[in-house]
Order: sequence, then C-alpha cells, then structure tokens
Amino acid sequence: MLRDGLYALKFAATHDGEPEEGSGLAVLRSGTVIGSDPMGAVFTGAYEYDDRRNLNRVRLRLEIPPDGVLVTGFAAGPAGASLDVVGAFSDTPTDTAAFIQIAGASLGVQIRYLGPPPT
Repeated sequence: MLRDGLYALKFAATHDGEPEEGSGLAVLRSGTVIGSDPMGAVFTGAYEYDDRRNLNRVRLRLEIPPDGVLVTGFAAGPAGASLDVVGAFSDTPTDTAAFIQIAGASLGVQIRYLGPPPT
C-alpha cells in the first residue's frame, strides 16, 4: 500500500506524434493527496488501498491554471480547467507506474517514494 510521505511524479505522453514529459510532487497523508507540477497545475484528492485486488486507488481533482497546457496537449484556455482523475496503481514499496486517461488522452505516470511526510 502507498505509504504516507512525499512522492516524485513523472508524466509521459505523446502530443502531435512527439514525446512529451513532465514532473511533479505529491504529499500523501492519512488518505489524502495534494500535489502540483512546475507549471502551476494543482491536484487534491484521496487514496485508498484495495486489499482484494492489491491496488492503490486514487481519486483526484486536477486544477489547471489559465492558459495551462498538459503534456497530453490538453489546453485549459483563458479560464483554466478542472478535471477529475481516477486511477489505480499496483502495490509496490517504492516505485510504481500506470497509464491513465485525462481528457481523452493516455498519460503514463510513474511515482517514486522520497520519504516520510513533512512535519
């Protein structure tokens, strides 16, 4: 199961036939998630462990700033955008990866545990 703590995130997608990458940080604590990327997108939500399927399930709300663009090519426009993100990651002690769909595009996400949560 995902441990409470600080996680490094790497994102990978293809946009117009070209590979695109991004990164971010997330803090997980007591079933809640908060994080951001260097371009100003912020996400908040929850996570839980599914014992039966050996999966970490996440439900997030991604807030993209005005005129923000995701690595998938999704453009938020002048008003910005809010997107729901739902996914599941296999259980692993330190690193895991998954593919999720955001606004109709596939996004690879890799997460790596960095250490305990900030105090």
